[in-house]
Amino acid sequence: MTFLKRRISAAVWELLVLLVIAIAFATAYRIYFSRAVTLTQVCERFETIQNSETADMFNNLEGDAAQSLKEINQLCQVRRPMKDTTPSQ
Repeated sequence: MTFLKRRISAAVWELLVLLVIAIAFATAYRIYFSRAVTLTQVCERFETIQNSETADMFNNLEGDAAQSLKEINQLCQVRRPMKDTTPSQ
């Protein structure tokens, strides 16, 4: 390590550290953003299913499938922004 310290200047080390930090930040941001986009797409598709002609079949489900779909619905309801119910003036 001391060999490398003598060979590479401090500015290069600073750039390398900055590059590593930037890569870590970009990776974390991409993971977070891709999950948010995926969840939005799932919730939109789920809403389409609930409001289409298959809504009756959806409401009549029982068992594990019904429980999973109810949990997804709850997650989407929590994530969905609240609509302003006050009248505009």
